[in-house]
Amino acid sequence: MSRWYVLLLTGICCISTSAILVTLAGVHPTVSAFYRNFFAALIWLLLYPFTRPFRAAALKTDRVSLLEAANPSFGFLLRPRRATLLLILLGFFFAVDLWAWHRSIIFLGAGPATLMGNLQVLIVSLLAVFLFREALQKWFWPGCLLALLGIALLTLSRGIGQAVLPGVLYGLVTSFTYSFFLITLRLLRNYQTTPQQVLFWVAVISSLFLLLPMVGEGNLLIPGREALGLLALHAFLSSVVGWWLIITALPHVPVAIASTLLLLQPLLTSIWGHVFLQQTLSPLQIAGIFLAVVGIRLATWRRR
Repeated sequence: MSRWYVLLLTGICCISTSAILVTLAGVHPTVSAFYRNFFAALIWLLLYPFTRPFRAAALKTDRVSLLEAANPSFGFLLRPRRATLLLILLGFFFAVDLWAWHRSIIFLGAGPATLMGNLQVLIVSLLAVFLFREALQKWFWPGCLLALLGIALLTLSRGIGQAVLPGVLYGLVTSFTYSFFLITLRLLRNYQTTPQQVLFWVAVISSLFLLLPMVGEGNLLIPGREALGLLALHAFLSSVVGWWLIITALPHVPVAIASTLLLLQPLLTSIWGHVFLQQTLSPLQIAGIFLAVVGIRLATWRRR
């Protein structure tokens, strides 16, 4: 197996633990979302001396990277200003996405909440029609219906969690904001940025946006030592290692295969939920997971 496939699968395994660690931390949803980004920003700062040489080597023709290689003070600074504005927007969407998703985990459970977030692949396809004039594939609507049917089987039959309806609503907010996050990330490709820069600034900006609801909700108390440790592990595995591996491997893996492998995330999360959280899945719910994954894959399928 190619090392790029190994990196991609390892990254997917890392991000699939996200919902589990949030649940185990047991803190308020906004608090867990804030500390995930806060710790991720700190980790990137600690990793910067080790990642800067790789960035300079990978982008030898990038003027900004050459300047960074010559002058370490450049660090995570961005050029031009438009890239900074897009990153602020990126951080805002990611903050809202986490704010809603962490609540969806409480109401639905780890597996279903992660699966709801993966509906973004359908929303992104619709947005691409209006924003980028891309034509939908002929199997888009059948795949969309299959995915929605799978979600219904998973969440409406012996729903996992406290309440299905609020969880689905928060899951839809997650899907839409994550979709806008990915669209903005696509626009950011027009500028000379590196994955490390993007991931660092998204963590910083999202933390600042999440401070506002934390103050409004009165959740400024620092969590306990065990909860902080789990949140730091969450940031390291998902926001840093997981997404770094995925962004690094994606250019080297065929799009169809990569998109299929990325759909393993909700399945893995459901398995971790069963193993670590004793969230038992009924046969009908397991069928719903597979049906939703097949539907999402069918809706995004395209001939090479």
